[in-house]
Amino acid sequence: MDTVKERLSFYLLQKGINKSEFGRRIGVSSAFITSMRKSIQPDKIAAIKQNFPDLNTDWLLTGEGDMLKPNSQNEVEDLTADERAELKMAMAEGRVTYIPLIHIDSVGGMNSENLLTAGEQYAERMIPFINARENDWAILQSGTSMVPTIPPGSILHIRKVHNWQEYFGYGGDFVLWLTDDRRITKQVLKYVPDPQHYIVCHSYNPEVEDEELPKSMIREVWKVVNVLISKGW
Repeated sequence: MDTVKERLSFYLLQKGINKSEFGRRIGVSSAFITSMRKSIQPDKIAAIKQNFPDLNTDWLLTGEGDMLKPNSQNEVEDLTADERAELKMAMAEGRVTYIPLIHIDSVGGMNSENLLTAGEQYAERMIPFINARENDWAILQSGTSMVPTIPPGSILHIRKVHNWQEYFGYGGDFVLWLTDDRRITKQVLKYVPDPQHYIVCHSYNPEVEDEELPKSMIREVWKVVNVLISKGW
């Protein structure tokens, strides 16, 4: 992450904060991040410090040090004791593969905007997953439509489904890459009246209703293999 724009986008993605919410809290428009150049004005830095006290603004400006201030670091980076024990055992057994964490997100809401555009994607770092395959990816989840099962800030271990038009695997969780370049995370259910042309997108958040989605709107399908709910390695 070479620029302030990239680092700020990464921080917001990790925290599950969309651009509109960020803009409201510091008094700018939702297009502020998109239109950012190489630097950021001192008054905006002051507003960020006040409204996002866990963010290390030295890291934001220079890329040096940790993203979060020391008293906030464990919230994002620590695994639980059980997760560490499971990972250690899997590594000893040779069941761990490092896969790239791609700088892109999938959002829970059918009509919500992604925090990152498809043109901004790049490999941030390699992270370990148990029973991963060479061509698997890891991406970040944003939005609240899939809580509590997949909360914002989760890391999704995903695997491309090549023959989804013939067989979807109803009941599983998938990242659907749509023809308009949005990525959405949903549990996919069978649309009984017309399963050939539609699927049902189910949200785990009980406040979000199911919606039918035409298969013609889907460009790619990625199965969610694993979800890392703690916020980082």
